[in-house]
Amino acid sequence: MKTGNNKYILYLSYIIALALFQSCGNSVSKGKEGIIHYELIYIDGENSNPIITFLPNSMTYAFKKNKTVQKVEGWGGVFKMVGISDTKTDSVTALMKILGDKFKYRCRLGQDSFGYDPLEGAKIEYVDGEKLIAGLKCKKALAKTNDEQYELYYTEDLKIDDANWNTPFKTVKGVLMEYQIKMFNIKTKVIAKEVERIEVADDEFDIPEGYKCVSKEKIEESVYKFM
Repeated sequence: MKTGNNKYILYLSYIIALALFQSCGNSVSKGKEGIIHYELIYIDGENSNPIITFLPNSMTYAFKKNKTVQKVEGWGGVFKMVGISDTKTDSVTALMKILGDKFKYRCRLGQDSFGYDPLEGAKIEYVDGEKLIAGLKCKKALAKTNDEQYELYYTEDLKIDDANWNTPFKTVKGVLMEYQIKMFNIKTKVIAKEVERIEVADDEFDIPEGYKCVSKEKIEESVYKFM
């Protein structure tokens, strides 16, 4: 009788473990968790702006449940820019490390963070056109202002709330996979190169200690000193 009970407990444990494993795997496979790797291409070129030589050429965007974290690092680690969002608390924390300075800026999801230059009055128009980017089907849209027009490609295969919170294209109905924008007045093309459907550690979204809370203007002023 005792042996039978042990077999039953062992079998039940196996079923529970299998169910947990499948649940975790499904969460990742359905696009609710992972990391997007983007390439940054500077359109102006090094001849028109020598600082481009030192700028980063990649960006990562990790997402899990209601949280995202976007990271850009350059100048051999001297410069690091991080944006952490949490839709549950309607909050954004922007972190900037530059030389010995560490600054922190907080705002709500609907407000402009720093990094991308604002695009006043941009209206999104959804148009015909599809493209495969980083293995995902992407749809086309246009962002129009009075004197400019930008092509955007986005995917609906990744489930991220308020995915584009740090861009002027917040209202796009999906995750941006290819777009053009200005970053600190430098024309930049952002293209997704890889999507890792992996589990992301919870501490990726932690806000580190040692950062001084300042205004958005103070952070931008520190960056422009080196541009």
